[in-house]
Amino acid sequence: MTQKIELATERLLITTPDESHVKDLYTLMSDDETARLTGFRTLTDPSEVEGRIRRDSTRHHLFTIFTREVPERAIGVVGITPERIATQQGEVTDCHFCYFLRRDARGRGYMTEAVEVLKAYLFTERRADVLTISLFPHNDASRRVAVKCGFTFAGLERECGVTGRGELADLEHYKLTREDYLNPGKKTTPSHFPQAEKQKWINDGGILYPIPGCATLLSAPGSGVFRIHEDRHMKRLGLEKVADSFTFDFKVYDLDCEQVMERIISTWTSDLFTRSNKNLGVIFNGLKGTGKTIAAKLLSNRIGLPVILISHPLEGLLEFVQSLCFEAVILIDEAEKTFQEEREVLLKMIDGVYNSRRKLYILTTNKLSVDENLLGRPGRIRYIKEFTNLSVRAVNDVIQDNLADLSLRDEVLRLVDMLEISTIDILKAIIDECNITGRVPSDSVMNLPKAKYKLRIITFEDLDDRNHQELKAWIKERLAVGEGVEDWLLKRVDTDEEDRTRRNMDLLKERFDCSVDIRTQYVASPSIYIGQNIRYGTVTAAPDWLGFFTVENDWDGVELCCLGGSHHTPSLYRGDLC
Repeated sequence: MTQKIELATERLLITTPDESHVKDLYTLMSDDETARLTGFRTLTDPSEVEGRIRRDSTRHHLFTIFTREVPERAIGVVGITPERIATQQGEVTDCHFCYFLRRDARGRGYMTEAVEVLKAYLFTERRADVLTISLFPHNDASRRVAVKCGFTFAGLERECGVTGRGELADLEHYKLTREDYLNPGKKTTPSHFPQAEKQKWINDGGILYPIPGCATLLSAPGSGVFRIHEDRHMKRLGLEKVADSFTFDFKVYDLDCEQVMERIISTWTSDLFTRSNKNLGVIFNGLKGTGKTIAAKLLSNRIGLPVILISHPLEGLLEFVQSLCFEAVILIDEAEKTFQEEREVLLKMIDGVYNSRRKLYILTTNKLSVDENLLGRPGRIRYIKEFTNLSVRAVNDVIQDNLADLSLRDEVLRLVDMLEISTIDILKAIIDECNITGRVPSDSVMNLPKAKYKLRIITFEDLDDRNHQELKAWIKERLAVGEGVEDWLLKRVDTDEEDRTRRNMDLLKERFDCSVDIRTQYVASPSIYIGQNIRYGTVTAAPDWLGFFTVENDWDGVELCCLGGSHHTPSLYRGDLC
């Protein structure tokens, strides 16, 4: 737990803030006059205050001022921004102040009292080398505080500051060194500190950032592909352009996703969805090599918006993305791994409650083990596209473009038709082997995902773990001799009711409040065994005499499953390629 800093004067209490201070701080930081006087950007949502508190809680960069008489109501804020500066004598730490009071607390000397105790804390506890107060020339009150606290005028910069209203303004700089603090009345000349005119500064939310003199202010970053850059010293986030768009140095074959891409673009650009100003979430799911990441990049290019790549969670990421003042594509590859430990951040980003502008989130996943609160929630993730085997068109095109001896085409197709899964990489490896040896490789020699069997898997979804045994016993009591579980589930119920479509499956759903899913699973073994990966989970209990077994996954815990029907020799393409 982060240690809370508490300082005190005769009249004041000065502490690092926590969540109980959000309301007071938001009132202070949303005042338009304060923005004009100090350059502190006016906040528009309480979430921005929450973000500041969360971001600064471990670094102690933000302090809240209370009076001893009314300790439950904040009267002011002091922001501290430390900067490491390289000099001939080594690195020094320069801490920049930004401070302001509530209107009815001004003119009583409170801020002078607060800065006095804070400068002592920064020099003695935080080992700062120099303190800097930068202010607008029209801010007489802040200048009086700086002078009373022993700061010395260090220079004026023309039009290098930006007010909270976005206006360019001059900045006066006042400094106090450790030597001056430790030796009052004996002024030293800190010639080893760089002069302000060598840098320009921007004031963003009360935090001063140095920028080179050649920097240009932009209203938006423009088009292109960006990744999020974290300044290692300042811990601020920015956008680094890495490309104008996604390019491919290979031919892109049919991905069988044109319809879903058209649907996504149509929804995103529709008047109804545009007016809603909501985020749109999309998941492209599939095993590695099935083309989901390529499809995500193609969709990003077609949307035509700036694309921001997120490869890992960073401190302040949620606030940074929500504050972006332009529409953008947020592309997160392998999202189930990227946000495995930060699922709440991913949820809040996609929710976009405090969005400045709407975002299109495109997530790729190898397994649908992202947060369960994304699945089955179209308000967050509207579309999910499964990427599986290559389309017939793609298989034929790859063979036509790459197979040297086309007389081997039919044999290649027969081999591909017997695989567990087909991808571009697998197909090209087979073709390369043909081109090298002049013959189709034996499926027992090459390292190929051979699917010798396909099984029917019954899953009892959303079934409480405590009801597993009861459900199995309930089914066993009703099975006829030699009857399988799948056949019994699909059997129509013999009743006198008008509804003749009811089946045993429907009775089970009503009794146990669960759903039943039956699908085919391609496997390399005719049996189910503990530790086997199946249905986006791992088998934890082998099948009993009726075929019941359990699978554990990340989002649903332990699921009850059952073998249904019989297993057969599989065919990916049902002979369509032959």
